[in-house]
Amino acid sequence: MKKRFFGLFLGASMVLSMLAGCGNSGSETTASTGAAESETQAASEAAGETATGASEAIEDTAQSVADAVEETLGTVNGEGKLVGITVPSIGNDFALAVTNAMQEAVTATGATVQFDSAEVDVTTQISQIENDVTMGCDILVVWAVNGDGVASAVEQAVNQGIPVLAFANEIPTASCSMISASDADMGTACGEIALDWLDQTFPDAGDGEIKVLAITASTYPEAGWRSDAIVAKVSEDSRVNLIEAEVADWNDQAAARTMVENQLLANPDVKMIVTCNGTTALGAESFVMSSASNIEDKANFGIFTVDQTDEIDSKIQASVNNESVLRGTISMGTIDDTVGDFMKAMTPLLNDQEPVDVNGSAFKVTPESFN
Repeated sequence: MKKRFFGLFLGASMVLSMLAGCGNSGSETTASTGAAESETQAASEAAGETATGASEAIEDTAQSVADAVEETLGTVNGEGKLVGITVPSIGNDFALAVTNAMQEAVTATGATVQFDSAEVDVTTQISQIENDVTMGCDILVVWAVNGDGVASAVEQAVNQGIPVLAFANEIPTASCSMISASDADMGTACGEIALDWLDQTFPDAGDGEIKVLAITASTYPEAGWRSDAIVAKVSEDSRVNLIEAEVADWNDQAAARTMVENQLLANPDVKMIVTCNGTTALGAESFVMSSASNIEDKANFGIFTVDQTDEIDSKIQASVNNESVLRGTISMGTIDDTVGDFMKAMTPLLNDQEPVDVNGSAFKVTPESFN
């Protein structure tokens, strides 16, 4: 089982926080102006070093991926090609890291990249696809906001002889696809590890005896797919008495914590929480493990989610001694895995060969994964 971290690439988000802190310190007036300026300069230099480190890490990943692809598939020649890449959003660390590494991997072959973010708007993404065609892109990569929604625009590109690679999300009219693991598959896998834990923790539970809180989201299509799959899988178990609550923003950890606090006050006998992403899970875990929590028996409480980060991995490991209740997550693999699979699908297109589909799997990460 794969158990690598995404932490190497999270430096980019840290830079933004550090720079924001520098801006705030500069606005304050103190008697120690000289010292403050010195600290600000030091912080700015540190931020610059972090940004450089994050950039170099992405470049290193792209190069290692390129080397691995060349070793496996032969030389990749993108010289003279223009590749259009459109993605739903770069609003979280994982999406930002993946898209940066994708661009680096493509440019390492000699191709030029035209990159766009659709800001989670199908109409915007359709316009981006059409613009890429007008610009004369030789290849299109579409990480679709909604596969069915962009299908017509993609079909028009394919009919004009432009191969289109559907990345992460299926597009019925695409030339080929690279799907590491569908959101539905990851949601199902999350439900499976949650039910496995129930088997081990409450082997004698009867029908409807285990109250489970499912925190769902629908802001983005992938959030809905994950949520639906998690709920469907967990609901298959007759022992489960399911409560559903939806978060308005699945990237708001504080909101998730507040929701969990309210839900557990109303339902103190909840034994398990399943969430559709890591941010929500961390918010839930922070309340359950806090001094304000009404959950006293931590050994018989579990949280399960989708997404893998350093922080989530450390909490899963800590759950062995009940120092955390976050006991499992689902990963698509490392950034290297994802971009490597992407380049396996891109290589034939860059070499003017027949398109191929590349499919991956959802990886279950539990305490046993670290043994």
